[in-house]
Amino acid sequence: MPDNTPTTHEENAARLSQAGKCLRDIEAGRFQCDEEKQQPTGELADEPATPEAVEQDTTEHHPDPQPLENEP
Repeated sequence: MPDNTPTTHEENAARLSQAGKCLRDIEAGRFQCDEEKQQPTGELADEPATPEAVEQDTTEHHPDPQPLENEP
């Protein structure tokens, strides 16, 4: 059984209330959930985060050769 499993009805009710608040915040566009604090402890929690490869923007941007004021 995981270490953070609620043992009492009150603990379970508090977790459900917090989860509902997080869902409402996400739906409203607010991300104030304390989800980062509740990361599971285990093998993956101790591993360093690997940076994701970022692709460079190879799109060439050219100014419009026709000025807008010359349009009919």
